[in-house]
Amino acid sequence: MSDQIKDLKKDIYLMLHKSLEMLNLIEDAHAKNKMSALDQAEDLAKDIQVKEDHLTAALSKIAKDNADARKLLAVPAHIEKIAYNLRRMSDGIRSKIKEGLLFSDKAIQETGTLFAKAKDILKKAGDAAVTSNAALADAVKSESEALIKMADAYATQHEDRLVTGECSPKTSSTYLCILYSFEDAVSHTKEVVRKLTGK
Repeated sequence: MSDQIKDLKKDIYLMLHKSLEMLNLIEDAHAKNKMSALDQAEDLAKDIQVKEDHLTAALSKIAKDNADARKLLAVPAHIEKIAYNLRRMSDGIRSKIKEGLLFSDKAIQETGTLFAKAKDILKKAGDAAVTSNAALADAVKSESEALIKMADAYATQHEDRLVTGECSPKTSSTYLCILYSFEDAVSHTKEVVRKLTGK
């Protein structure tokens, strides 16, 4: 692998790390109603978007004659999509804070579980980007699929809470937006690792 590809993979790792930082900030905002954390997450999303443009341009210049670059070509766009979905989550939490929406204890427990699992997936994805470790790549794939199933199950259980009046329709919309954002973010994380490792 050329030094140029190694440097580009380091940049990919840094983009994934910024996505993980975003998720940490969004979780902090969700738990503590901190708008400032959401503003910091937004700044990181902008950084990721700029980096995506730069990396895609750099990879496309060499992809014609470099098989490694060609494999990596779509990776920056997938990471930008992770950030995009974390932004969607951030927007939902911003609305929750502004409007003083209250989540049920169950919804708080469920989102807490999803935050913990998604952070672990992103961390493993970053490590896989650097090491190309097959076991890490397999873990990202299986854990991403498990998180998506879990979020789907939470959405179904949530419908029951909505029917019984345990939560309001307005809160429901915000909660579901968070669930779907988790699903989409880890789907793109799984694709990043698949492109990087062929797993």
